[in-house]
This record gives sequence, C-alpha cells and structure tokens, in this order.
Amino acid sequence: MGLSCSCDFDYDFQPGDWTYWFDQCSLDFEKLETLKRQRCCSCGELISINSLCVKYSRYRYPYNKIEARIHNIDWDCFEEPPIKIAYHYHCEKCAEIWLNLTYIGYECLSPNENMKESLKEYQELIGFKEKEEK
Repeated sequence: MGLSCSCDFDYDFQPGDWTYWFDQCSLDFEKLETLKRQRCCSCGELISINSLCVKYSRYRYPYNKIEARIHNIDWDCFEEPPIKIAYHYHCEKCAEIWLNLTYIGYECLSPNENMKESLKEYQELIGFKEKEEK
C-alpha cells in the first residue's frame, strides 16, 4: 500500500472480508505462547516458541445470512466485523518497525505489509543514506 499519514481506502467490506481490529495502546511485545511456531505475517519468518513478538487480533464479516444467524449476528446491522478469527503475529524485527512507523504517524500501515520494504520507503522519504564502508 505504501506509507501514508491518512487512510484513503474504501471501508465497503464484503461478506467474508477480514480486518485487523486493535487498540494501538494495547499492542506490546509478548512471548509467543502457542503450541507451534507461527509465521510472521510480514516477512514470513518462523517465530520460535517463547520468542518476543506482537500478536494482532483479526475479525471478519460473516460470509452469508446463514453464518450470521449461527453466530447470532443481525445481518442488516453491523459495522464492525463481528467474528474473531486466528491471530496474526509479527516477529520482533517487523514488530519494531511497525510500532515505530505507526507511532510517528503512519496510521494506515497494515501489519501484513512488508515492514522491511516500508522501512526502506521511509528511509528514502527522509533522505537517509547508509554509511559507506571504507
């Protein structure tokens, strides 16, 4: 999507679409405490058990009226996605990049975007040049 300080995408979600739904203040590093290693949703690296990571809640809209009825959801009256689905995780490196970029104002950066590419884009925007070795 690229770095942006404001969101300019359409909020018209379709049945089955999912999204991250989080409170910025509640995100913090924690140890991965799952039964299996998890993949970073940004870089794809495996996160080992007990390694530091950030966990993102995800929710989706029902696929149809039948699923909405099963979950006791009013099909005609929901604005936020009501069905909780599996978490996404960031490895420590990607989480650090995401948390810092969102902290400085890039509020529409989705956790599943490539954080290393986003960091490169940010560095280009501010004119950062790597030190040349002699």
